[in-house]
Amino acid sequence: MALIGKIRKNFWFVLLLLGLALAAFIMMDMSGSGGPGGAVRSLNMGNVAGQKINYKEFSQTEQAYFRNSGTDVFQKRKEIWNFYVEDALIKNEAEALGLNISKDELLDLQFGPTPSPIIQRNWANPQTGQVDVAQLQSYKTAIENGDPLNPEFAAYWKEQEKQIVKSTLQDKLTSIINKGVYTPSWMAEESYKMENSKTDFKYVKIPFDNIDGSDIELTDSDFTSYMNKYKSLYEETEETRVAEYATFNVVASEEDKEEIRESLESLKTSFLATDNDSLFAFNNRGSYSHIYGTKDQLPEVAREEIAALEPGEAYGPFEDNGAMLVVKLLDKRSIPDSVEAKHILRTTTPNDPASLEAATAFIDSITNVYKRGRKSFTDLAVEHSQDPSAATNKGDLGKFNQSLMVREFSDVCFLTGKEGGVYKVATQYGVHLIKIEDQIYNNREDKYKVATVGEAIVPSQVTQDEMYDKVSEIITNNRTYESLKAAVDADPDVSFQTTPPLKKNDFSIGSLGSGQTSRDLIVWMFSPNTEVNDISPTIYRYTDPVNYYDNKYVIAVLNRINPEGLKSVESVKDQIEVAVMNKKKGDKLASELSVTSLEDVATANNVEVQTASDVSMLAEFVQGIGNEPKVIGAAFELDPQSISKPIVGNSGVFVIQPLSTQEAGAPNNIPFLKSSLSTSTKSQVSFKILENMKKRADITDNRSTFY
Repeated sequence: MALIGKIRKNFWFVLLLLGLALAAFIMMDMSGSGGPGGAVRSLNMGNVAGQKINYKEFSQTEQAYFRNSGTDVFQKRKEIWNFYVEDALIKNEAEALGLNISKDELLDLQFGPTPSPIIQRNWANPQTGQVDVAQLQSYKTAIENGDPLNPEFAAYWKEQEKQIVKSTLQDKLTSIINKGVYTPSWMAEESYKMENSKTDFKYVKIPFDNIDGSDIELTDSDFTSYMNKYKSLYEETEETRVAEYATFNVVASEEDKEEIRESLESLKTSFLATDNDSLFAFNNRGSYSHIYGTKDQLPEVAREEIAALEPGEAYGPFEDNGAMLVVKLLDKRSIPDSVEAKHILRTTTPNDPASLEAATAFIDSITNVYKRGRKSFTDLAVEHSQDPSAATNKGDLGKFNQSLMVREFSDVCFLTGKEGGVYKVATQYGVHLIKIEDQIYNNREDKYKVATVGEAIVPSQVTQDEMYDKVSEIITNNRTYESLKAAVDADPDVSFQTTPPLKKNDFSIGSLGSGQTSRDLIVWMFSPNTEVNDISPTIYRYTDPVNYYDNKYVIAVLNRINPEGLKSVESVKDQIEVAVMNKKKGDKLASELSVTSLEDVATANNVEVQTASDVSMLAEFVQGIGNEPKVIGAAFELDPQSISKPIVGNSGVFVIQPLSTQEAGAPNNIPFLKSSLSTSTKSQVSFKILENMKKRADITDNRSTFY
């Protein structure tokens, strides 16, 4: 009681302590664990040239701009990250140059006569492809009047404004740079000469495959030398990691299939008894269509059996493409493959009997006019059809197949109507008068109308659990890479695969694809606690995207860590071994080759002398030679009839003999050439400027601690 009394006397002090404790708890939660692996982090996702990227703002952008998008969630985040990086860089550069966008300019880009490409993309009418001006104006009015907007829409509009500002500032930067692009006359003339000067030359090509390399042993020095020569191809701009992984596919057992088969056998009885096949199929994961298909369109594994049925009979269950099916034949008959017809439409208002009655009466009246020969069908269509296309096609629908028209219209043309007949039919669009001009048969074979019920053949929960237990046992009993590999290799259905070099923010792994599970595996690979040859402590579950069951279990081993900088020889040896060997073989042959004539070289190496004609200095590919810039350069550099030294190219060793060179004359229109070259340069500016800014900027990327 004394304690309670003290608390009452110091109530406000206690309340203050509780408040401070709660605030401390919230701050601890905000700055504490929550990222992958429980890493301690702030809300700072990264820094770009001194500007912070805030996690909450980033998430708001994701929610507002991609709420209903079907795009992969990690792909969305990658796009948003790139936007934030580019936005920060562009704004920094624009501020330094004094570039900005006024409020009036922004309004004009949103609602003016020439809106931003962002508006044109986001607010285009799907039918016309044009911006929906009326809809935009209604939003403008609401914004100007201060009317309350839907919170989701307001957030979307805010993010859209960011996109417009970024895009417009980028255009302004690009425009400034483009104004400085200039192509001098000498450059235009030189470009013209390089493109239009031609050379003819004879050559001998000794392919690398023809060169004996049995006495050549490659050393790490050879690989390092090759990598240094092509350094840009073998440098890591950031750390990458490689893993080996084993995939255990989960497939339905024979017991699972039998259970599905028994279920469908029971369902088949009701399927045969129903009079409403379409509804029955819909309610039982099946399919129904009023379209008649050819025999070849029936399931291949049961084609003959289904074709032999009488209407009302069913065949199955049978397996087909991962499903167990029962097919019911509803009808079979010979029908046209296509029809040519004309029509007159009188539109109706849905759920309005008076509208339907009026349209029907009107169609009846013009039917009488046509049948009495007072006017042609075409004239009646032009005068009375309410089909918008009638003004141009005069009611002529041309040739069409059964699937092109709504069911009621199609049934008249293909099933009940006769060639030359005139028929009235009501559809969702209104009341039609149809004239069948021609019914075209490719053949008179029967076509088939079917309904199908079925079930995907998926492993039961028992089967999934059994496979999971099997994988758990393997990973529990084999905690070293060597023993795990031996256990995996002992299973003929499983083998190790190797990932490509992965970066810490990647979310897709080879054959495993993208998604949260692949992302989780990559997060483990880049954990500070994960070392080479470590085995994943987790069994990664991959889910079938259609039927939502565990379709594979994956275990992984970290294979290699590639630090930033020049890759290790070990990491690329398999990739470049052929190229390094070819270089060594080429150098060896070139040093040993005695060149007296092309014919002697050809005879000694069992190849032929060939000729290349009209080869431009800028040619990227020459028939019979391939992509060989060294060869083309030598052909233009050497004097006619002289014989080159051996040239080690990309595909073999060459010896060439120039025959003649046709120098290009002076260009006729230098201003046009200058303009063309400048335009080509300008087309790359927008992309190049961003790439250059990214290379120069100090960018810190903390995304991997959040996702």
